Amino acid sequence: MKLFQDLISKLAVQRRNKNMRNAEILELFPFDGPVYVVGDLHGCLAAYLHLESLILKDAETYPTQPTIILLGDIVDRGPQTAALIDHVLSRQRAGSRTICLMGNHEAMMLEFLANPDSNMSWLEFGGFETLASYGIDTGGLTRMSARKLAQLLSAHIPQNHITFLQNTLLGLQVGRFFLAHAGADCAKPLTSQPINALLWGSAGQIPPQDLIMVHGHFVVDEPKVSARCVSIDTGAYMNGRLTCLRLLPTGQPAILTLTVGDVFKDLVGVQL
Repeated sequence: MKLFQDLISKLAVQRRNKNMRNAEILELFPFDGPVYVVGDLHGCLAAYLHLESLILKDAETYPTQPTIILLGDIVDRGPQTAALIDHVLSRQRAGSRTICLMGNHEAMMLEFLANPDSNMSWLEFGGFETLASYGIDTGGLTRMSARKLAQLLSAHIPQNHITFLQNTLLGLQVGRFFLAHAGADCAKPLTSQPINALLWGSAGQIPPQDLIMVHGHFVVDEPKVSARCVSIDTGAYMNGRLTCLRLLPTGQPAILTLTVGDVFKDLVGVQL
């Protein structure tokens, strides 16, 4: 499935099917320039702005437009979720090829916004910080009536932010790489990947069809690289260590982790 040709129609079908359990993995097309894959941001706008500046500087060395792909969990835990979504939306409006995948935290936030009473547990997983970033006083939130809470959320969270979250992709193929927030199911085809596997890693981190997995979700001290899998959630909201993997149509990927360096370095030890 060609991403930039068929994305809108596919997303419309997925949004209508509220009970979908499986997802078709779209393909980035064309894959004709550098693709920068960014690990879990969790509301860390300042770190992302720094990383984005390094990405754009690096991209100047290539003749084609770069694509930035955020691996999900851009919301929750950190202090600037609302401002971070505003920034990503502004980049998209300016014509930047910036794509966001859905993480388990985006999924939990959407479930809360649709039905707060049944999804209060999200608040303890970073939801309090997210709501505070929209200017919501979170004191007494759990004791608020359903009607008043719905009014409060509607007054503070812009509809375009909700639409943005709904439009995040569940997974993406980029050449020989399979991108998802947490994992994939190697026993299932690209046309029917279980959503729990993509968002929560319930089936492991090995994708089908001999592709190479790139994911976040599971915090690692250093980017973790094996022959079939690259893990790049280095816990930015806890330590400022935000990681980006650069993919090219040919050649070995390169990696950059903030607080460690400011240039991309080829992966060593494992040939991908």
